[in-house]
Amino acid sequence: MSLGLKVSLCMPTNGVVEWVFPVLESIYNQGVDEGLFEVVITDNGHNEDFKSQIREFILKHQNIVYAETNALPFINEIESYKRARGELIKFVNHRTKLVEGSLNRLIEFVEEYRSEKPVVYYSNGVLEIDKKKHEYGSFDQFVKHLSYWSSWSTGMTIWKDDFEKLPDDVSEYNELFPHTNILFAERTREKYIIDNSVIFDEIPQGKKPKGNYDLFFAFGVEYPWIICTLLRDKSISVDTFKYVVDKNLGFIAGLYYLYCVRKKYCSYDLSGESGMYGVFYTKAGLLKKVAAVFVKDVIRFLMRR
Repeated sequence: MSLGLKVSLCMPTNGVVEWVFPVLESIYNQGVDEGLFEVVITDNGHNEDFKSQIREFILKHQNIVYAETNALPFINEIESYKRARGELIKFVNHRTKLVEGSLNRLIEFVEEYRSEKPVVYYSNGVLEIDKKKHEYGSFDQFVKHLSYWSSWSTGMTIWKDDFEKLPDDVSEYNELFPHTNILFAERTREKYIIDNSVIFDEIPQGKKPKGNYDLFFAFGVEYPWIICTLLRDKSISVDTFKYVVDKNLGFIAGLYYLYCVRKKYCSYDLSGESGMYGVFYTKAGLLKKVAAVFVKDVIRFLMRR
């Protein structure tokens, strides 16, 4: 580990120029000493324009690690973590700019917590709790309060020491949710933290493809299976399992309403909907949640008039 290197900002990407470079500018415009952090970029794309531009960008900054890889889309995240050298590894989505001051906050977190090393997740204001740090004394409470957002890679953070304990073989990780595997690896810590303050600003997706995986299989089968595994291992309570799986169904209902009812632009594979029934969810259960989403949408529309 390099002396003084506090934070590794890890950005796996497939090389979308319009996203990556604004994110990089948001990092370096914060004026933080480049000896305190590094940026790790692992590129599994084939965009030659991006590859040319990133090599030019690297010439301006000595603290960028850039590597090309053939890793699958989400496993690319693991490849970026393997190259990190900072005390704290923070995932950076290639479409989310850092807000002013957030890099310094990450560095301050390292200095405050490096001894006890709590598990931490940055939920970026998406949770229905106030925008501050919330501490939990058990893994069960952490999983419950984080709810289905544990499937969201953007909040992912791990101490370098903890990552080095994990399997080196990428086949040990779920191909769709490797970040969730990592987040749930440490289950006996004395402290778990959810920081709900806003540290990222998302760049609008536009018409650029965000992903092409089977959306309903991913969130209707793969993700709840990870939660089920926690229950089977007796790492969480039945109450927490039921709570997270139910909240996750509400999330799926929102996706169904957006992409299947309103027909919004979508690059995902939507063909796996029927394949998720009979595992954790039923068609009737989903449609009941979709109806609730529809009612909320109508109310929002009427209130805007």
